[in-house]
Amino acid sequence: MAPAAGAGRPVRVGVIGAGYGAATHLPAYAALPEFELVAVATRGLDTARAAAERFGAPRYYADHRELCADPEVELVDVVTRPSLHEPMAAAAARAGKAVLCEAPLAAAADSAERMRAAVRAAGVPGYLGLQSRFSPGLWELRRQVAEGAVGRVENVRAAAFYSTFTRPEAVRPSLWCADAGTGAGSLRVHGLHTLDLIRWIFGEPDDATVRGHTAALRPGWPGDAEATSSDSAAVVGRLAGGALFSVHTSWVAWHGGGWTLEVYGDAGMLRATAAGHTGHFPVRLTGAGRAAAAVGTLAPRSDAYDVAAVERDSAGYPLARLLVRLARELRTGERDPDLPTFDDGARLLRLADRIEPPAG
Repeated sequence: MAPAAGAGRPVRVGVIGAGYGAATHLPAYAALPEFELVAVATRGLDTARAAAERFGAPRYYADHRELCADPEVELVDVVTRPSLHEPMAAAAARAGKAVLCEAPLAAAADSAERMRAAVRAAGVPGYLGLQSRFSPGLWELRRQVAEGAVGRVENVRAAAFYSTFTRPEAVRPSLWCADAGTGAGSLRVHGLHTLDLIRWIFGEPDDATVRGHTAALRPGWPGDAEATSSDSAAVVGRLAGGALFSVHTSWVAWHGGGWTLEVYGDAGMLRATAAGHTGHFPVRLTGAGRAAAAVGTLAPRSDAYDVAAVERDSAGYPLARLLVRLARELRTGERDPDLPTFDDGARLLRLADRIEPPAG
């Protein structure tokens, strides 16, 4: 890709959405010198104004199309529910802006494919917020696997059991997750983050072998919320290299044990754990070779802590690492192969749609 104009100065960003965005993306832009936050858009002018004032953006809009048309905006960050992503990303692409979209990319694969087509037709990059790739612990896990710490990979097992929607205080701000029509579900939200990590670390699944089930086991959430989205999912398959893998998720697990990924090879094992979603919680890595007497802790190398402006074990650190690399790519024109794109998002949703047909 060609470098953007203005090399050496911050990337001017406009953010659509100030719910989840106000807790994650907006603080990151305010902290990182690689960015200048110039505009915020929400469905209500008052909420847009409040977010802009809070995070120092000079302009605010109640219509995402106005933000996309703003000549000061170079990058549009879409931080809304999946079912709203397509028109917002398409408007940004038509305006010639680079696009970053929260994951999952869309509510279904066909929508994701149209989004891919939109950014390609406009000749702009489309990035995806799969920030778990930039967790230092997972960065180290990938390096260990690549350097042969476990030998030939034979089995990969991942689980994400969260108590999120057993708690009324968590249901209220994320009520959209109860509605399958928004593109929500344990598979499509948490499960796809983990499937992306498996793809990124171990290689692509063999589509012909992938099987899975989803279920809405608890349709009544705290606060009398009725859920149509699936709250649990289990996926199995074979990777292109021959290893077997499984992913099991639930976001209604009482006293859920958090996130775990284990990899077993013919020369050893690695285990990564986090108290919650790997995009926000620090990942601890342990492992052992086949001759070791016990499993030991493996600390990430110093190059995994390459963003000074954000506290390294904070919830925003993986996102900050993703954003810094995104800014570097936009300014230099040099493609970063670890940055997730709309291609990754469409690929993941094709897998999800095979397991769980999209709502509607």
